[in-house]
Amino acid sequence: MINVKLRESQLKDGRVSLYLDYYPPIVNPKTGKSTRREYLKLYYKKNTKDPLERQKMKS
Repeated sequence: MINVKLRESQLKDGRVSLYLDYYPPIVNPKTGKSTRREYLKLYYKKNTKDPLERQKMKS
């Protein structure tokens, strides 16, 4: 049985990247290598309480 969790990773530009974390690792059928993460290429910006940061995110 494979457990899958949706996780997030903070990027340097302030966005958050979403990825799937598998346990135990699964084997990629194309490459034959085992992997634990699959990045979804989905991003979002976290809300901030700092007015300067909030203004920078709007532009």
